[in-house]
Amino acid sequence: MKKLYTLFFLLIISQFVSAQEFSFQMYFEDAIGNKDTLTIGFDRNGTDTIDTEFGEVNLISIPLDTSFDVRISNEWQNRVYHQMPGTFHTKKQIIEQKECGVWYSVNSIDIFTDNWPVTMHWDSTLFVDTCLNGSLFTSVNPGGWWDTGGFREVLGGNSSLTFEPNYPYHDDNYGYINENNDTIDVFWQTFGDFSILILGTDEFASNEDFQLYPNPTINTITIDFKGQDFNIKEIQVLNMNGKSQPIIVSGKNIDLTKIPDGLYLIRLTLSNGETITKKIIKKKAVN
Repeated sequence: MKKLYTLFFLLIISQFVSAQEFSFQMYFEDAIGNKDTLTIGFDRNGTDTIDTEFGEVNLISIPLDTSFDVRISNEWQNRVYHQMPGTFHTKKQIIEQKECGVWYSVNSIDIFTDNWPVTMHWDSTLFVDTCLNGSLFTSVNPGGWWDTGGFREVLGGNSSLTFEPNYPYHDDNYGYINENNDTIDVFWQTFGDFSILILGTDEFASNEDFQLYPNPTINTITIDFKGQDFNIKEIQVLNMNGKSQPIIVSGKNIDLTKIPDGLYLIRLTLSNGETITKKIIKKKAVN
């Protein structure tokens, strides 16, 4: 009987240790219906390698599924920074949990398919927490969030995304050719709060050729490039949960009367693919 109690206790401890702090599923489907799934999360005991205690398995020795395969790996980092192949592939990755307000580790997601575009689904309600509302899935190397083309999808906004191949059509640094001559497109996912969407975005805003005014504003804000010729393709205003807000755009004037007072991001997408982001504040009128 004593041995049975000991075994039961060890099983309980084992389940406790292996239960990650947070995880979610990313569901992928290519244009002809092939499907794959990743599980991604974080825990105080997680690392950016293979942690068997969380059920992570290194699949690097298993050939890619020739119809459709999505994996988390360190192929891109190793090939770009160390000129060597990766050391792990996995369908599940639990990375290190860090304090709220500090960037989490970044997961590189490799996609192999001949049938683009690919659609991804996830549960966006998991990312309403203020420590997670800046979490992203992106086609842009995390070293430069806002200064190149490509997309950055806030996971707390929509719950699906359809996207095109990243390599070599967007940037030949965002993919690789493996030893079997397969073309692998690389995307990235990271956890974080809203500051991820703000950090590194004010360099252009500090340029004397660009201005938003008045800021703070009561109802309307004007975009001024001070004589420079920039063709704006899209204008978005995002709240602190990363969700797009209802605005009225007239030329370079943005009407904010339909949104509550508070802190927002204005995101400008230019015709050349560049994205410019700056903080704005909407305040109450003084009687």
